[in-house]
Amino acid sequence: MDNKQIIQWNIQQSKKNIKKNILKDRIIIFFTRIVEDLGKYKNPNFYGRLKELFLSIYPYFDFKDTKQIYDHFKKLNFKSREGLLLDKEEIDYVKFFINNLDSNCKIKDRNKVEPKIKEMLSLLVKKYLPNSSVLIEPYLLGKIISSVGGIKNLYRKPSSTIQLIGAERAMFRHISKKKPSPKYGLIYYSGKIQNAKDKGKTSRRLANKLILGIRIDYFQMFAQ
Repeated sequence: MDNKQIIQWNIQQSKKNIKKNILKDRIIIFFTRIVEDLGKYKNPNFYGRLKELFLSIYPYFDFKDTKQIYDHFKKLNFKSREGLLLDKEEIDYVKFFINNLDSNCKIKDRNKVEPKIKEMLSLLVKKYLPNSSVLIEPYLLGKIISSVGGIKNLYRKPSSTIQLIGAERAMFRHISKKKPSPKYGLIYYSGKIQNAKDKGKTSRRLANKLILGIRIDYFQMFAQ
């Protein structure tokens, strides 16, 4: 092989590796962060979120201006061979979201759109995480996955880490300022923990079951 062939081969291998690492959890993370933004802000714009999703679908696209994203999504055929592949149902979900944004990437009618987005997120979580989603609310599960950057970063973690995801600030204060150690993170907001008498014990049990469900879901639905 000459130098040109070697370079071309390396480029192809890099593209394969990038595609291999773009998992369907990206669409779950996308809608989780939309719901999260709607909970934090009164009238957020979604340029940043659209860019994240667009670059998952078209990882080699070069934007000159972030505001082009909205126009590109309006014309998108979702037929990329190099990035995230969405099925028809998922494309319909994304189109619904985009069609309900104005030109500033803000939701036109929040009362109409927000419940639908939450419903779509719930359906996606149950679709790709059937074992773990019966243990904890879909939005919380999506938020846990989003917090660590994807299920591939999550399934290897011990249950003790799962229990504390979302408590990073409290853990930092514990280490740096000798404050009390946190007992739980995002998992605390599950109805199963809120309704329990012994929240610490219930949290540990739930984390143990949850990591097993996450590992089964990863190998059944995501591992390539």
